[in-house]
Amino acid sequence: MHNLSRQLRALALLLDYPGDAMQAHLAEISAVLGPLEPDHPAPRESLRELIDHMATTDLMDLQAEFVDTFDRGRSTSLNLFEQVHGDSRDRGQAMVDLLAQYQEVGLDLQAKELPDYLPVYLEYCSVLDPGAAREALEEVALLVAHLTVALDRRESHWVAVTSAACRLAGVGDWRALVEQQTGQEAHPPTPGPRNIHSEGLPADWTPAGLDAVWAEEPVDFLGACNPQHATPAVQTVQFMPRAAQPHSAGV
Repeated sequence: MHNLSRQLRALALLLDYPGDAMQAHLAEISAVLGPLEPDHPAPRESLRELIDHMATTDLMDLQAEFVDTFDRGRSTSLNLFEQVHGDSRDRGQAMVDLLAQYQEVGLDLQAKELPDYLPVYLEYCSVLDPGAAREALEEVALLVAHLTVALDRRESHWVAVTSAACRLAGVGDWRALVEQQTGQEAHPPTPGPRNIHSEGLPADWTPAGLDAVWAEEPVDFLGACNPQHATPAVQTVQFMPRAAQPHSAGV
């Protein structure tokens, strides 16, 4: 197994739901990921500090921290397609296409795993040859960069893992990549979560932010509730006279 494959699997383990087996192998994971440690890591970007945190934290507390980080808000979701497709039908087709890629290399998913779950995607990349693995990482580099920005805003220890994945994908400055993309694209190209930055919404992991992101647009019945009007348009009810019915003979 080449070094890139081992590094991808180690990153996948660190990003998955914490368990006893993961904590038992943290020393091995640290040795594998040593070459990925930045010479002068920015705050929270040190893999060594993350691994130390995971080794010294009670497992139940670590699991609670994981759930609070990745299961509250779309911006920090490990299901990458949520960022671009939301709950639209496009996400379903993208899942089918990705699942077909996994099956081509003999990767079978467990029933609870979704194809766009980042740890699963890293596992998929790990079974490819180094050139193909880097190409596959480049395909999701922007999505991982957005996730890294969101984790950094949350001051999460896990930002060290996603920033390392960005480096493997050839992205040295994930902040600059996201700023460049958001500056060129005012609106997301596909149905997805509302942009909490451009709309000035609260962070989507807060209760107020979750409500704002998932808020439904008001129903507009043929323009009757068009927000451009100060008051809804009112249409007068008209009563139409019923046609006279002929009486039956003999009645």
